[in-house]
Amino acid sequence: MKKLNIFLLISSLVFILTGCALNITYNDVFISLDTQIEISFKSSANGKKQLKEIKNIFKEVDKYSDNYQSHDGKSVKDLNDNREIDLDDSLKALIEASISVKESTNGYYNPLIGRLSKLWKNSIKNKQIVDDATVLEELEIMNNSEIVIEGNKIRITGDADVDLGGIAKGYATELVHQYLVENKIKNYIINAGESNILVGTREKGYKVGLSKPFDDSLYGIINVNDISIGTSSPKYQSCVIGDVLYHHILSPFTGKPVNYYESVNIINNDSMIADAYSTALFAMDLDTLKSFVDENDIQVIACKDNEIIYQKVDGEIEEV
Repeated sequence: MKKLNIFLLISSLVFILTGCALNITYNDVFISLDTQIEISFKSSANGKKQLKEIKNIFKEVDKYSDNYQSHDGKSVKDLNDNREIDLDDSLKALIEASISVKESTNGYYNPLIGRLSKLWKNSIKNKQIVDDATVLEELEIMNNSEIVIEGNKIRITGDADVDLGGIAKGYATELVHQYLVENKIKNYIINAGESNILVGTREKGYKVGLSKPFDDSLYGIINVNDISIGTSSPKYQSCVIGDVLYHHILSPFTGKPVNYYESVNIINNDSMIADAYSTALFAMDLDTLKSFVDENDIQVIACKDNEIIYQKVDGEIEEV
């Protein structure tokens, strides 16, 4: 893989970075939140300590958002297994954020989709389809469940499971963003799992290429500064059965994968919003997406069949 300060190619975004001679550049690549995290930033002091702190932020969110491993009895898996656990401030903040996003997206993002999500992911691995009867049963379970926070306790009423996969990376990236601002670091790129990208500020900006999920070419290039881009795409968790693409991005209303788009990119100054909203808008039909974008003043680029079918962004998208 080429170094981040030269060229970074990811599933749906490409960063083409020009040289910058300010301060010392710190780079690292590590695994967290079940994916590869890539960091590059320039700092004039305490860069090694800052790099360590950034990695710790991701790893801490990884611990309590994990729905596959127990962590001191306070992870999402512990909540799903035990139905009630003691809260720490970190998990409480993330759960509250997920509930807030569910409300703000009118249910198109739903943190209680965990059982359905696991069913589809396992089926896709085996190139199978979840049958309609099972989907309907799981939808009823999800719709009759609730996350309840009382004091230092959190519990799930009903039999649904929590899954924070659509928000955790963005949430962690936003915490990193706040840390960078507090430490007056302005020049940076954070690539959180090839679906949530955070860039800092510099005179010429950062050129971002929008790559086609199932092609090596680009839709176009945009120039951005001090912004996050969240992307949802079925590229890495999908299979084709009977000429239909099945994948892991589900509609919380039908319980099935949706194919209105091949990628949805949200540009926002909050990484958590960019991440979660890209998941939510991917499940909306185009008319619903347009209404939501207008009502909430969201920047979005929606793509289908190797072309941009809808865009609302500040600035222009350069042709390639």
